[in-house]
Amino acid sequence: RVGNCVEASKLVVHSVLHFANGGGLSVDCCFTRDKSLYSASMNTVKLVLHNTTNHVMHNVRIGARKLEPGMDLQPFGDIPQLAPGATHKVNVYIDFSGKTKPAKFDICFEKPRGTEGAMDKASFGLSVPAFAGELVAPVEMGEDAFDASSKALRGMHEHSQPFTAPPGSEATLRERVLLLANLFPVPSIDDKVFKFSGCTLSDDSAVLLLIDLQQNVVRGNSEATLLCRHIVKDVKEALLKAVA
Repeated sequence: RVGNCVEASKLVVHSVLHFANGGGLSVDCCFTRDKSLYSASMNTVKLVLHNTTNHVMHNVRIGARKLEPGMDLQPFGDIPQLAPGATHKVNVYIDFSGKTKPAKFDICFEKPRGTEGAMDKASFGLSVPAFAGELVAPVEMGEDAFDASSKALRGMHEHSQPFTAPPGSEATLRERVLLLANLFPVPSIDDKVFKFSGCTLSDDSAVLLLIDLQQNVVRGNSEATLLCRHIVKDVKEALLKAVA
């Protein structure tokens, strides 16, 4: 595996809790693509917590976890206080176990009640989506090795969808794919063919993606057939939307 192939500042940020549904606490998440401190199968997910109220939030923490079987989560350390208007960044580490199902858990805190010093407890559910393109890691590979590996992963391990690139989209195609899927851009001698290589976080199965603008196809090859199908579908839809 190699490091992230996209600048950190360009990674997509997703809202997972709106302040209107979180008692004044808003939460955004971003898959940093950094290696996890705990396990190679875990995603590092940055949470940005923002207190939009005019009172202090006390003991902000992760509460009940509602994870699918096989999934795991390492929480962030409790935050003693989150001041009014303050923003705090923390990391959680999630093992999605190769599934494209979200990681669900509660975020909890206490807030003051009136002026007597009493506290009310608050708890709100979060759902961190398992984007297929984030369940893989980039693996450096040359074009010959890519072609040989693709040939070995045919039949039930191959999935293709027709795709015609919109006019003017070629120049940014590679970067848009890398923003969506954490893969390695394989150098290609053909400027109409884009190749990307990686492996699953869950078990290191090879994941290969090819976009051929002459044959008008997006193709994925992997033993992780369901995940590969999701990536091919997501990439095709994203490339079409980007210039729509």
